[in-house]
Amino acid sequence: MQTQWNILQPDLQLVDTIREHLDCHPILARILANRRFMSTDMVDTFLSPSMAALPSPENLVDMDKAVARICTALQQDEKILVVGDYDADGVTATAVLVDFLQASGARVQYHLPHRVEEGYGFSPEQVMQLALPGKAGLIITVDCGTSSHEGVEAARRFGIDVVVTDHHNPESSLPEALAVINPKREGHSQTLADLAGVGVAFYLAVALRAALREQGWWDSRPEPNLKTLCDFVAIGTIADIVPLTGINRTLTRAGLEVMGTGARPGIQALLQASGIRSSPVTADDIAFRLAPRINAAGRMAHARLAFNLLRACDPDKARGLADTLNALNSRRQQTEGKIFREAVARIDNQPGLADKKTILLADTHWHEGVLGIVAAKLVARYYRPVVLLTARNGVGKGSGRSIPQVDLFAALNHCRDLLDKFGGHRMAGGLTVQADRIGQLRERFEAAVCEMLPACEIAPEMTIDSEIGFDEIDSRLLDDLERLEPFGTKNPPPVFLTRNVRVTSAYKVGRQHRRMVVCQEGRPGSSLKAIHFNPEDDGAKATFFDQLAFRLQWNRYRGAKEIQLVVEGY
Repeated sequence: MQTQWNILQPDLQLVDTIREHLDCHPILARILANRRFMSTDMVDTFLSPSMAALPSPENLVDMDKAVARICTALQQDEKILVVGDYDADGVTATAVLVDFLQASGARVQYHLPHRVEEGYGFSPEQVMQLALPGKAGLIITVDCGTSSHEGVEAARRFGIDVVVTDHHNPESSLPEALAVINPKREGHSQTLADLAGVGVAFYLAVALRAALREQGWWDSRPEPNLKTLCDFVAIGTIADIVPLTGINRTLTRAGLEVMGTGARPGIQALLQASGIRSSPVTADDIAFRLAPRINAAGRMAHARLAFNLLRACDPDKARGLADTLNALNSRRQQTEGKIFREAVARIDNQPGLADKKTILLADTHWHEGVLGIVAAKLVARYYRPVVLLTARNGVGKGSGRSIPQVDLFAALNHCRDLLDKFGGHRMAGGLTVQADRIGQLRERFEAAVCEMLPACEIAPEMTIDSEIGFDEIDSRLLDDLERLEPFGTKNPPPVFLTRNVRVTSAYKVGRQHRRMVVCQEGRPGSSLKAIHFNPEDDGAKATFFDQLAFRLQWNRYRGAKEIQLVVEGY
């Protein structure tokens, strides 16, 4: 499917104002104007985010109730059970809260569910098998719980209070927990709505530390420095693909700084196992190297492997766990590749699917743990919402991914009477359905998405920030562009357009990437290095591009750095 290019045209007067204010490269000023920073104050806030300027935790509904109850648990030396999720957001959220509670002197246990055997969410089984035998007086969920009505009710029956911290879209009613802290509850401001599960857990720690300070709790023990937990926050926030703007940008920048200190042996071991040798660590390093390995634990084995690695203090133990996650990630890639090829074959062999707005496939042998990744790859290939299910023993379990034009959670909500359970966000979700209802679900899901989409054909879109020539690319521009990091959802890396590019040399690297030296015709001395990840057949052989879309980055290696183009389209 042909990608549509949208070349932005900023307000030139605003560009001049920003350029004069920052004394920056004119291209940086164009990018900031493109992104609707309409005043120099907005520019300064974005480029220099401050932890001190974060919104107060008091803005979160039920935060006061949660803090009061946890403070009571600490004062009365109650056992606290923290229940998380098996993905990177859930693992890091659990690590944040367990670290803080232990530093506060709490008697705390944690539980991360097995993806296949237990599934997502806080369940009655966890109450019966963990909370009751462990004599927990309080349960705190992280990155889950908003839809866990049965689990909360089971805890209530045995007199155990539950505090829910989560960020998934609420259903029509909330569980009857003592507190439900979720920034997506009605009435919250948009400044908080984009927090990941780990961000909500961090905010709970911020509120708890302040309340305990008022009570004199820290007079007899060291008060935790919460910035040291921001490395966990950065990993979970980036991994969960929430917007890297506002609060998330501030917390992620702080977390990347903490990671740069090398304070955690576990994270350092994972960086080395992932092949990351350069500094500083970037959001891309987390998104494409660390997060997949952390997620591989929950997908292919058990999430506690990742939890133990992140909190490991012994370097030798950390290296062993990092190697284990590396091996699990390799196995995940093989499993994912096999399912992807099978799904593509099925789709391409069913001509009728070409006219559909959605793809919903089920199979009896697909590995449930990688279906979300495969669904995302199918979305990229076919540009439509995709749901993949593993159907065994009469039950289908799986994951879905969407396109910007379709709210997946809303589409699944339209099918709620057919589903045993579901949850998620606008772009991703999980679901369980009886196998004999999968056919009905396919039809209903298609109908729901058709109602959301315009009648005209939709296509992926690439936003171009500026057209530039190779002679405008220099070290000052690259340094200025780094001020926009960390890049991610709603703060993407700038994409540029140039024309008449000739490939002077090229060779294959990795599995199927193409490294090149390129120059711009008519501009002597404009030779630059470039890389094209996973090019299509025509791109893998091209010697000339009429027009080229690309990102710019410093390629750092062994203390040296050079300018590199990353090809995005042609």
